[in-house]
Amino acid sequence: MSSFFARLKDYWVYLLICAGTMITFVISVEIDAFDTFYEYSRAHEDWELDEIAILVLNLAFGSFVALIVRSRQLARVAGERDRAEKEAQQFAWHDPLTGLPNRRAFVDHLATLDSADGASGGVVLMLDLDRFKAVNDIHGHAYGDLVLMECAARLRAELTADDLVARLGGDEFAIALDPETTATRAESVARRLLTAISQPILVDGIRLSVGTSVGLALLTPRHKASDALQYADQALYSAKKGGRGQFAWFDAELEQEARERRALELDLKEAVANDEIAPFFQPVFDIATDRLRGFEVLARWTHATRGVVPPDLFIEIAEDVGLIAPLGWSVLRQACLVARSWDPRVRLAVNVSPTQFRDGHLVERMKEVFEETGFDPRRLEIELTETAIMSDFAMAQSTLRQLHALGVTVALDDFGAGFSSLSNLRQLPFDSIKIDGSFISDIKDRPENQRIVSGILALAHGLDLEVTAEGVETDADFDFLQSVKCEMGQGYHFARPMSGEDVAWMLETKWSSLRRMRSSSDPEQDRFSKAG
Repeated sequence: MSSFFARLKDYWVYLLICAGTMITFVISVEIDAFDTFYEYSRAHEDWELDEIAILVLNLAFGSFVALIVRSRQLARVAGERDRAEKEAQQFAWHDPLTGLPNRRAFVDHLATLDSADGASGGVVLMLDLDRFKAVNDIHGHAYGDLVLMECAARLRAELTADDLVARLGGDEFAIALDPETTATRAESVARRLLTAISQPILVDGIRLSVGTSVGLALLTPRHKASDALQYADQALYSAKKGGRGQFAWFDAELEQEARERRALELDLKEAVANDEIAPFFQPVFDIATDRLRGFEVLARWTHATRGVVPPDLFIEIAEDVGLIAPLGWSVLRQACLVARSWDPRVRLAVNVSPTQFRDGHLVERMKEVFEETGFDPRRLEIELTETAIMSDFAMAQSTLRQLHALGVTVALDDFGAGFSSLSNLRQLPFDSIKIDGSFISDIKDRPENQRIVSGILALAHGLDLEVTAEGVETDADFDFLQSVKCEMGQGYHFARPMSGEDVAWMLETKWSSLRRMRSSSDPEQDRFSKAG
């Protein structure tokens, strides 16, 4: 529109110049200006008035031409500016990869749905892709981008012109259905989206498979559009928890859960800042000798009013709100302070989150903890999952070498649960591996897990790696691991996690032998048993 007015302005300039020229010519003819000028110039030939007149006419004509050229230049500059403004507008409100509206545009659209007394109606859907990270890790981000573009096209194909689909970031998408949409139509759309996204994607002959879950939130006077994304996200979480590849509605129960979760987030932030989340210690025993080898550090939170908060709950929240790294450092620092006076042969194993590991200052932070607490780094083992190392393999190699230079050992955690463990074992300097507890639980009745665990042990022993089995719960689990010569184990079969005070008592009374613990009639033994 602005370029149109700029061109219109130029046309008026041309018209005024032409009109002015014509008017001047007509007036000159009417008053015999040309004849008068001729007679005057003949009477003053020595003044060379004709040359001056020609010069003036040439200057006037030149100025006229320059004015036209300059006007065209200004019009071209105005057009380029308009195009740049349109491109900036497109970039500000649209995702550059998929071409879909971005989060900013989607939130702005939702704001238009709010009326004075609430929302005008409609349904908001939120979804993210299942198994998308595996595509990026295995095939690279270029294939991941192609998957995102294809999924965006499939989403658009299932919607009408009155619906709006946006990419919020990463593999997250949101949809605002037509304000006149009914719940029946919303569920029909959700089912079509689940089907469309689940279809394989063929790229360069490679068959890529992803899936999705969908959360739906109905816009009502009580559920305003400004809150819709949060409600739909909570419904999406509920759908995933119930089993991926399905949809779920936000309801009153979820709304109450959302309020409680927000309150818990605030309490968690304060708890992390005040070191209220304490380290507990789960013993790790040598399976062949029943001797204590060390402890794995676990985070435990006892809330002032809520009581014990399950670790799965507050750790998930910490990951979602960006508190997992501060939480990890707080627990590590406290654990090192507690354990520095223990028997120096007792080691600590601590989980390091992917966020912590990808921090470029990980090694420096570790040094600070050792200097502050006086803990011997040679007594520390950090446990990493494959998720932590896959995003930047070269960085992982460099970081592990620096940790080894400090004296810290490194274990690959949850071995067998990932998809690239063999490659990681071959290329990264791990000292030990930990078999995921899902392979150990009830292993006596699961022959396939027996074969998997035996294979893992053979592989690890061939690479001179120690093996710790997690989740050892029963005598049968223990007997099998002993028969296949697994070095270490942890789980309720040995002892439950305990506080630092209990560990100190245990070490002072020489209760470092599992046989002694189980043969003793001392009632204090209950503090370590599963039933205690």
